[in-house]
Amino acid sequence: MTLLMLARGCPKFAAMAAILLPSSVAAFGGRCHSLHFSTSIRTLSVLRGGSSSATSDHQYLPISLPDTFKERTEDVHVALLSVLHASRVTRHLQPIGSSDIQTLSKKDASPVTVGDFASQAVALHTIHNTFGNSDTYIAEEGSDALRNDEELLEKVWGAVNHVHTGDLNSEEDLLKAIDYGQGIGEEDQSLVTKRRVWALDPIDGTKGFLRGREFGGQYCIALALIEDGEPVVSVLGCPNLPLPSTESTKAIPYGAWSENEVKNDAATGSSNGLFSSSRGCLFVAVRGGGTYEIPLHILEKYLLEQSSPESTSANLPWKRLHVTANDGTAKAKHEATFCLGVERGFSDPKGTVLKIAQVIHGPDALIVDDDGIQDIKNSIRMDGQGKYGLLARGDAEYFLRLPKDGYIDWIWDVAAGYLCLKEAGGKMSDVGGRAIDFSDIGKGRKAKLPEHVKGIFGSNGGMFHDALVNAYAEVNGCED
Repeated sequence: MTLLMLARGCPKFAAMAAILLPSSVAAFGGRCHSLHFSTSIRTLSVLRGGSSSATSDHQYLPISLPDTFKERTEDVHVALLSVLHASRVTRHLQPIGSSDIQTLSKKDASPVTVGDFASQAVALHTIHNTFGNSDTYIAEEGSDALRNDEELLEKVWGAVNHVHTGDLNSEEDLLKAIDYGQGIGEEDQSLVTKRRVWALDPIDGTKGFLRGREFGGQYCIALALIEDGEPVVSVLGCPNLPLPSTESTKAIPYGAWSENEVKNDAATGSSNGLFSSSRGCLFVAVRGGGTYEIPLHILEKYLLEQSSPESTSANLPWKRLHVTANDGTAKAKHEATFCLGVERGFSDPKGTVLKIAQVIHGPDALIVDDDGIQDIKNSIRMDGQGKYGLLARGDAEYFLRLPKDGYIDWIWDVAAGYLCLKEAGGKMSDVGGRAIDFSDIGKGRKAKLPEHVKGIFGSNGGMFHDALVNAYAEVNGCED
């Protein structure tokens, strides 16, 4: 039974349907359908006269989840819908082949776009609808820029309404939703430490977002739930990431669209409808429950069908992910693939990563690209935390992020990718091999990693991770 069916059969549910079921219009099969997503489980439970536990509501959830997620049904369900809503908005907004989109510059010179604001608004609104002020929310953007720029606010409001018509009823609702990410709720304006913290990067990899879809510009909506100082749920929504083994996974730059994909997109108008059948990935992880992947277009189609009164229950084709075997049986260390950021000036300003590659891969590790710049021969370069998804599904083995001296990573740049990699059997550490400490996140609105974390290493673990840590120590002449 779907929530839509309940609404049609009971006036009380019908009155709540507009609140619980924000809809988006998607072109599907040549027709226009209303795509309904349930966003508030606890409210439904109260209407039924039951408890707010996830277990009691499971029969009403429109998304079938892996059995290993059963202890976190409510959290995963809300996180999935939150990231799916944001993925739809950003998929609509990402430029096709250019950066013809309004941007602002933050204090660190990084860009922020209409997409960042719109994504954060719909994502946090979805989560807050269920958990309210009982949880804390930490996210990258604030509403000040929009409050001071009416034209920009109108663009964000228009983008949200284009694909997400629900109970964001006004521009003020939108601004309020964005500011949930500043750690302040509607009623409680004081600073309170809470055991559950949602960390969101509404567009991780904004420069990749601006590179455009057809050029393979990658970005990610990264969401993590941190509970008692440990990530327990994470979702990475990657609307432009190629599905495994598709043509674009071999393209240079990584993920660039083929001529056939460009033609098909133009013919079907998928930029205003469902996600492409060849790209768009969602990675979901639960502590102790593993990491899974599902194509965005399959999840969206499933939810569309679930909104029909004729729908029957069905299982989604979740694929459990595992990193490349880390004992050398599947691939040797010198054969492993590096997955790195595009912006080398940020992720490797000193060229340390190239030196590490030479230690691990040998003297022939580097090539000179078409622009005359040295790079690692066996590497993938892309923006955003989708890199952790590639490691989780075995498409790469090494990830390094070595920012300039004094830079400390924000929690939303790390937490979601950390859990996806860990639950697939991989490992993340600082450059000295020490585990990442999340225990202070949310305390006093603290949103950064500990100051001793000078960089991030991710890998498939085992001898591969040891190789990264040892190579870094060799290049730097000391143990960090």
